[in-house]
Amino acid sequence: METTDRSATASAASDSETVVKRDQQQGNVYFVRHGESTSNERNIFAGVLDVGLTSFGKLQARRAGQDIQKKGVKFDAVYVSHMRRARQTCEIALDTSQALKSPEIPTHIDHRISEKSFGIFAGRNLNLLRLALGYEGFEEMLHSHNEAPPGGEKIAQVYARAASFYEDRVVPHLERGENVLVVCHQYVLEPLALHLSNLPPTAYHHLKLPNGKALSKEDLVKFRDTESGGVAALRKKINDLSTMWAILLYAFTFLLGSLIRVVSTFSAGIPSVLFISIIIACLAASTFYTYLDIDFAASRRKVSGTVKYVVYSWMLVRWVVGLFLIFSGVLYQSPADLYKVLWVVFWMIPPALTSPVLSILWGGNLYPSAVLSRTLSIIAPVALIVTFAIARLPIDVKSLNFFFVILIIGLAIPGAIALVWRSRSPVNSNRHSKEWKFIGVLGVALMAFVTGFQFAPPTFISDIFFPTDTNRSLACLQQLAVATLVFVLMRLFATLTLVLSNGKLNKAEAQDAYILLVNPNFFLWAALLGGVSTTVNLIALKYAVFWAALGFFCIPLLEQILFMTSFSNELLRETLRSSRMATEDVKKLFHQLDADGSKTLDRAEIMELLGLVEDMTVGERSSEDVRKYITDYLVNLLDTDKNGTIDLKELEDYVSTYGLVVNLNTDAVTI
Repeated sequence: METTDRSATASAASDSETVVKRDQQQGNVYFVRHGESTSNERNIFAGVLDVGLTSFGKLQARRAGQDIQKKGVKFDAVYVSHMRRARQTCEIALDTSQALKSPEIPTHIDHRISEKSFGIFAGRNLNLLRLALGYEGFEEMLHSHNEAPPGGEKIAQVYARAASFYEDRVVPHLERGENVLVVCHQYVLEPLALHLSNLPPTAYHHLKLPNGKALSKEDLVKFRDTESGGVAALRKKINDLSTMWAILLYAFTFLLGSLIRVVSTFSAGIPSVLFISIIIACLAASTFYTYLDIDFAASRRKVSGTVKYVVYSWMLVRWVVGLFLIFSGVLYQSPADLYKVLWVVFWMIPPALTSPVLSILWGGNLYPSAVLSRTLSIIAPVALIVTFAIARLPIDVKSLNFFFVILIIGLAIPGAIALVWRSRSPVNSNRHSKEWKFIGVLGVALMAFVTGFQFAPPTFISDIFFPTDTNRSLACLQQLAVATLVFVLMRLFATLTLVLSNGKLNKAEAQDAYILLVNPNFFLWAALLGGVSTTVNLIALKYAVFWAALGFFCIPLLEQILFMTSFSNELLRETLRSSRMATEDVKKLFHQLDADGSKTLDRAEIMELLGLVEDMTVGERSSEDVRKYITDYLVNLLDTDKNGTIDLKELEDYVSTYGLVVNLNTDAVTI
C-alpha cells in the first residue's frame, strides 16, 4: 500500500513538473485543420481515403496562410499528416505566408497525426449513417472514447497517437523556444485538445473545428472549452437532428398544415401576397444555407458528360411526349379538360431547386443536382411560356411571373450573397454554415406547412369519407388516381433509365440523376394555377394541386426509407465481412508470402498481400493498376529505411493504427 502511495505521489509530482515545464516554454505551436476536402463537400466520411482539397478548400488554405502571416510567426519546424488534403493545405499556407525561418526547413510527415480511420464507414454518407444507426448510436460509435466503427479506430487510440506525436515531436522544439506548425485533421486535433488540457479521452466531445484556421495551443484549448458544452453543444445537436430528420419534418409539417386547414373555419386560406412572400422568404433561407456549401464555378467542371446526357435526354423525351399530347388535341377538347394538360405539364416541369438538399441527404454527388436543376429551372419556364402562347390554352402566361420572382429573390440573390461571402470569408462562412444550417431546414419546413394549409381543400375529409357532393368527391378520387399514376411513372422511367445506364454512372451520380428525374418543381407548376381561366373545372384543379403537393413533400420520405433500408443492409454485409484485417491476420499473410525468410516483402509481394486481403474480405480483387497504386503508396509511406521493401514491424505499426482498409485511397486514383 505504501509503495502504491509513493508511486502515485511520484507520478503526480512528475505531472506537476511537466505542467510547470510547459508553462515555462517560450516556443509556440500552431495547429491548422486542412481546408475543405471533396468528402467534406459531399457530406461523406473520408478517414483513410486520400481525397484532395476542393477549390474552396484551397481558398481556405490561403486564408490560413494569411492568418499565419498576420500573426507574424516564423516556424522552425513543420509537421503534417501524410494525407493529400493536409499536405495540400500545408503547402498552400506556407507558400502564402512565407513563414519558414529558412527555405531549407523540411516538412516532416508523421502518420500519427493522420485522420482517424472510420473503417467501413469511409466513403459513406453521414446522414444515411445517422438514420441507419440512430442519432445516439451514431454519436456513441463515432464520438465515444471507447467505441469505433467496424474496422475503425477508437477516439482513445487517436488520443494516444496524437499525444505521443506531440510529446515526441513538438515539445522538444517548444523547450528550445522554437515555433512549430502542425497541419492535420479534425479527429486528431480534437483529442489533442484534450491532451493539452490535461484531460483524459473520456472527456471527448465532437467540436466541428473550422477548416483553414491557424489556432495556437491556447486557441485550441479555449475552442474546446467553449464548444464542448452549453449553447454550442445544443446548437450542434439541433443542427444534426434537423438535418437527419429533414425529410420527415417536411412531410410532417405539410400534413400538419393540411390538417389544420381542414379542421379550421378559415376556408379562404392565406392571402396570396402573404403566401407568396412566405414561400420566397423560406426558399431564400434554404438557398442561402445550401449555397454556402456549394461552389458553382467548380461544380460545373465536376458534372460528367454522362450524367448530363442521361438527365437532359430524359427531360427532352418528356418534353417531346408532352408537346405531342398538348398540341395533338388528344387530351384537351374543352376548358373542363385543362387539368389533364396541367398534369402533362407537371411531367415536363424541371427539377426542384431543393434537389441539392436531397443529394446531400441521400449520398448523391451534389454537383449534378445543383448545376442541372439550376440550368433547367431557367430554361424550362421560358419554354413553357412559348408553349402556352402557341397552344392558346386558357392559361395566362403572366402567372409565371411568380416563378421568375422566386428565381430572382428566392434563388439568385441569396445564392449570390452566399457565394460572395464564401469567397471573401471562407473560414467564417463555413463556420456559420456548420452552426446555423438548421435555419435552412426550418425554412423548408415552414414552406411545407403553409403549402399544406394553402392547398388542402377544406372539404377534404368529407369528400373522401362522408361525400355530400358527388362531383367534388369524384374529382378528389380522380385526381388522386392521376397523381399516383404520374408519380409512379416518373419513378418507373427514372429507374429504367438508370438500369439502362448501369456502369456508365457511379453510384453517387446515379443517385443524383434519380433525384433530378423524380423531383419536379411543384412551385413552378403551382404558379400556373393563378393564370387559369375560371371557366375550367376548378374542383379538379384544386385537388390536382393538393395531391401534387402531397406527393412532392411526402413521397421523398418513403424513398428515404427505402434508401436507408438498402444502405443498412449493405452496411450489415460490410460489417460481417469487415474491410479491416486484424494485425494477427496480416502477420499470417506476411509470413505466407515471405518465402525466402528475409522478413521483408518487396513491391510484388505487397501487391499480392493486398490481393489476398481482398480475397478474404470483399471477395473480389481490384484492378492491377489500383493495387499497384496502393502498393506504391504503402511502400513510399512505410519504407522508412528506403531499401525498397517493407518489414513486418513497419507494416504492423501501420496496421495497428489504421487497419489495412482494402479500398485505401482508391477514390483518389486517376488511371
